[in-house]
Amino acid sequence: MDQRRLGIIVFCAVSAFASASPSQPGGAAAPKPCLECHTHVSLQDTVHATLSCAACHRGHIPREGDPPHQAKKDLPPPVCGLSCHWEPPDSRPGGSPAAYPDSVHGRAYLERGVLDTARCWDCHGRHNIKPVADPDSTVNRRNVPVTCSRCHEDMAVVLKYNIHAESPYQQYRQSVHGRGLYDKGLLNFAAVCTDCHGVHNIQGVGTPHLPAKDPATCGKCHRLILEEYSKSVHGREAVKGNVDVPLCVDCHGEHGVAAAASPEAPTSKAHVPDTCSVCHARPEIMRKYGVPEDRIRTFIESFHGIAIGLGGTAEASCVNCHGVHDIRPASDPESKISAANLSKTCGQATCHPTMSEKIAGTKIHRAYDRAKSGAPFYVKKVLVWTVFVLTGLTLIFFIPALIRRRRGTPGP
Repeated sequence: MDQRRLGIIVFCAVSAFASASPSQPGGAAAPKPCLECHTHVSLQDTVHATLSCAACHRGHIPREGDPPHQAKKDLPPPVCGLSCHWEPPDSRPGGSPAAYPDSVHGRAYLERGVLDTARCWDCHGRHNIKPVADPDSTVNRRNVPVTCSRCHEDMAVVLKYNIHAESPYQQYRQSVHGRGLYDKGLLNFAAVCTDCHGVHNIQGVGTPHLPAKDPATCGKCHRLILEEYSKSVHGREAVKGNVDVPLCVDCHGEHGVAAAASPEAPTSKAHVPDTCSVCHARPEIMRKYGVPEDRIRTFIESFHGIAIGLGGTAEASCVNCHGVHDIRPASDPESKISAANLSKTCGQATCHPTMSEKIAGTKIHRAYDRAKSGAPFYVKKVLVWTVFVLTGLTLIFFIPALIRRRRGTPGP
């Protein structure tokens, strides 16, 4: 029997034993004996206000005359599992508590005994558990990122377990989602950790079909964008499980998602060529799908690419011509770069509104080398050398003139 299955069985068995153990009925002579010693504990105004201490701490049911337990280790950890929170694992978004044993946290704790991992009380609190809707709850939407950060911003934990993201909260706080949550108060609209990663069923980064990287997860909020992406050349392959195609997080990032209008965003006009180059500058992938390998280089050398490289913001980048989420091959009649649509694409109001179909058909990704382009190669060479020669002549005449001016001597 594998360890994962054994861990789940143990979890369920302990929970079942806990539910069968004697306990004081909720609200009846409940926590008073314990609170005579544990004066710092209060269950008032919590979700467990009507429970006895023994309802969670099953291993120690104090009776009059019993000696107190000597140390914290004398008490077994609380069993939250199926004794109370018994819903089927898939009964709610993010998984019910019963999904915890098969999560990345549950496997670490139940199978390997890792105490650094998140357990029920690490997220929900111990004696101060509040309803999720309560603003003071540690698992309230507004507080979830901070709750997760207690482990995921702890560099000792991150390095010890080689966790994928080193500072997810700091990135999230500056992201479009984090600013929406904290700066604009979009409590029910801005995505938080549990919307993407799940709740009790969180999985590790190497898990196949990881929800946090699944376009369908982003599509829960961005529905129209998901529809566009699903019909694109990338989306159609993603549905097949093709690991070569970009998913949402490959272009937008993970925790630090920024609006495209933000200068630092990987989807901003200045950075789009670099973002696309992650795939399109890799010869092995381009050859695999019959795509020319020089698309990024030829764009950078084009008028559009040079202008963007110099800080231009009005010139066309990859997405202005190919689309954003709806990228299709040129052979697709609905593609923005199909022969029938080129003049419309180039003729956008902010680009070339009077461009004819003939001019629109001019190749942008032209490789200016002797073998492929012929005459344009020599024209480019002449133009480049002309610039160098004129610059050299300017310096030859300008520098002596500047020296004479500074010395106050007349020219020839």
